[in-house]
Amino acid sequence: KVRERAKMLAQRAEEIAQAEQAAILRIPYFCSGCPHNSSTKVPEGSRALAGIGCHYMVQWMERDTDTFTHMGGEGANWIGQAPFSKTDHVFQNIGDGTYFHSGSLAIRAAVAASANITFKILYNDAVAMTGGQPMDGPLSVPRVSRQLQSEGVERIAVVTDDPLKYPLDNQFAPGVTVHHRDDLDKVQREMRLWVGVSAIVYDQMCATEKRRRRKRGLLKDPDTRILINPDVCEGCGDCSVASNCLSVVPSDTEFGRKRKIDQSSCNKDYSCVNGFCPSFVMVKGGTLRKRKPTGVGDKLFATLPEPMIPSCEKPHNTVITGVGGTGIVTIGALLGMAARLEGKGATVLDKAGLAQKYGAVISHVRIAEKTEDIHAVRIGSGGADLLLGCDLVVAAGSEARSRLVPETGRAIINSNEAPTGDFTRDPDLQFPGEDLQKVIRGNDPKAEFIDATHLATALIGDSIASNLFLLGYAYQKGRIPLSSAAIEQAIALNGVSVDSNQRAFRWGRTAAVNLSAVTEQATGGEPQAITANNSSLDAIITSRSADLTAYQNAAYAQRYSEFIAHVRTVECQRTPGKEEFANSVARAYHKLLAYKDEYEVARLYTDGRFEKFVRSTFEGDYSLHYSLAPPLLAARDAETGHLKKRLYGPYMMTAYRLLAKFKFLRGTPFDLFGHSAERRSERTRIAAYEATVRELLGDLTRDN
Repeated sequence: KVRERAKMLAQRAEEIAQAEQAAILRIPYFCSGCPHNSSTKVPEGSRALAGIGCHYMVQWMERDTDTFTHMGGEGANWIGQAPFSKTDHVFQNIGDGTYFHSGSLAIRAAVAASANITFKILYNDAVAMTGGQPMDGPLSVPRVSRQLQSEGVERIAVVTDDPLKYPLDNQFAPGVTVHHRDDLDKVQREMRLWVGVSAIVYDQMCATEKRRRRKRGLLKDPDTRILINPDVCEGCGDCSVASNCLSVVPSDTEFGRKRKIDQSSCNKDYSCVNGFCPSFVMVKGGTLRKRKPTGVGDKLFATLPEPMIPSCEKPHNTVITGVGGTGIVTIGALLGMAARLEGKGATVLDKAGLAQKYGAVISHVRIAEKTEDIHAVRIGSGGADLLLGCDLVVAAGSEARSRLVPETGRAIINSNEAPTGDFTRDPDLQFPGEDLQKVIRGNDPKAEFIDATHLATALIGDSIASNLFLLGYAYQKGRIPLSSAAIEQAIALNGVSVDSNQRAFRWGRTAAVNLSAVTEQATGGEPQAITANNSSLDAIITSRSADLTAYQNAAYAQRYSEFIAHVRTVECQRTPGKEEFANSVARAYHKLLAYKDEYEVARLYTDGRFEKFVRSTFEGDYSLHYSLAPPLLAARDAETGHLKKRLYGPYMMTAYRLLAKFKFLRGTPFDLFGHSAERRSERTRIAAYEATVRELLGDLTRDN
């Protein structure tokens, strides 16, 4: 029995270790639209040095960036290393706050030592790493350029997201050139050939700070949003590589994993559009369609019973976990205010860490009858009555789980599988959701999981509402020592989206007593969506045959169905009762047959599904603009050789409708697009795949 117990514990420990390993990389390293994301890239073959600040995290990425140093030492270490290195030149990242604090001294030393180095000074208008505080000192981009020149830097370039914001009398130092951020690679290639010290001032506001100012009305909010046509998207992940953005999220469909934009978290940087894909559409004007309140919801709210409120004679402790930028700190603040409104004592401690970069946030909330009963603001190990997990990955971390009171502590977790930083580099990354849930159940076997993000987004129209939805669920389960009236009053006092936030709280309460009714309202009574993971082989064949008929014609679809029928028959003969091989072939063969050429992209934009999708997402007066690089029209980038994308106006839909009618030319000598290397390769791969499958069928056994 002892050996069996030891074996079970070892196996459990291994499961926990694996799940925690999968959850380590929560942050994407940089926020959506972060200027550091663009500025820290270096040309192929170049090396860069990190420093103190946000760009410290670039060392965790595949960007040829090494080492770090103390504040103000950026570049000084290269002065000593350069004579003993075979590397002729390096780029040194440095933030504007560090530059003003003491970094200019390192630049002066590099000039004195005649080092071959390019300083990349990020002017992002905020101390972004620790919460968006204003930078100390009277600093501006023109002033930086003049100071650099006075220190002896002879080659200076300014790179920015908006070159037109500089007036003609901008007072730059003589010889300074101004470039768009899209030309950064070209500028850097020039700089690495410069002998001596050079500098690039990268001017772009911190993405998180920009979003914060827009929310407060201090900065104009662009009326343009990005939309991905899910039918055109192939799920390649190039948009994530281009943007390094966690607002580009996975979307599992019947035809495999696609991409979509999380409109609630998007910082409107638009760099994802640079992904080489025709599925990106810019929606100018209009607003996101909000879910209109229904009478059904009000009827459900009216019948809600009041739960038994837990006692707080001794402090009641709640640990709230989540991700920076999603309103976790707000939830703690609301609970603290609600406690004050009831005359109770409360403390809130927010551990934010790298929250500015979508890192983990853990809030410690303690509520007692009197403030004097609370002797510490931090909840120790084994001290939390409730773990409110607004993010599954952070909730599964040992720091959060270890806070639960053994046996009586309860975990209520949002089961939504939000992507981690690794997803931006691995488009096929499988989220370890089940493993993470197992880990949490190891601390609380009665833990409850509910997809608050999906339900709240469908009911309210904003994924940010998921946290209040989850709070309402926990309240109705009797896990919050406050009244619903006090919580709703605190929401009102906060003054932000009061009606929708209060409704999110009530929907969460309703879900705790009648989840089926809430789910029905969220889905509109529609059945579960078919995905690649829940489709039967017959369903796969039927849907893909219909798709290929629309793609080309019935004969093309018959080619598909007959080939799959042959594969299925042979598999049934050689491995009775199994269909895994035929299932895989049915998906992959369709993907090869239905390659996305110009005619298919045109069809997928004009068959009615995309227009319906846009109407369900936006309302008001809007226009659609398409980000494309047509092979017969687009210019090539002189540096990379890639076709350059540009925007095409609403008239493109008319061109699509015309182009879609010529799909009968596909594969014929009259197909203008079919002579390209890509199209020839796609047709060749179909025949090669058929031959490979037939070869595999000849040796198919249960073992392989």
